[in-house]
Amino acid sequence: MKQTLGAQSAVAEYFAGKSVLVTGATGFVGKVLLEKLLRCCPGVDTIYLLMRKKRGVSPDERIKTFLQNPLFDTIRTLNPKTLDKVRLVPGDILLEELGLSSEDRAELQNKCHVVFHSAACVRFDQKLKDAVDLNTRGSFKILQLAESMKNLQVSLP
Repeated sequence: MKQTLGAQSAVAEYFAGKSVLVTGATGFVGKVLLEKLLRCCPGVDTIYLLMRKKRGVSPDERIKTFLQNPLFDTIRTLNPKTLDKVRLVPGDILLEELGLSSEDRAELQNKCHVVFHSAACVRFDQKLKDAVDLNTRGSFKILQLAESMKNLQVSLP
């Protein structure tokens, strides 16, 4: 048990003061990652979520609904202000320049330390071209953004 606690505190210590970009946060892996970072790394500075418009619902509306997910109930109960560390970055990995505003791009380039890219197409009924665009070109665009980040320490595909 001590080994696990030590590992958890080392992870929490690593993320203290760091800003993180997460793509694919509304998917299973991204959602669990976000909850774990918020709950176990209290010193994390900001967690940026790249989120696109979907089915006519704006990114602003999507994030409000997303953060109401029961997965975040423990965080809301123990320390609801922790959710204030989540910052929406409207964008889309399929768009040119990720669809980022110049302000958001500059903020990510200057403040982000860690990138978790988990946006992916996992549907088997999607057109092959669309799946390839999302899973390869989208990843390449995230890599290009990561390469422009001045404080980047970790980028995990």
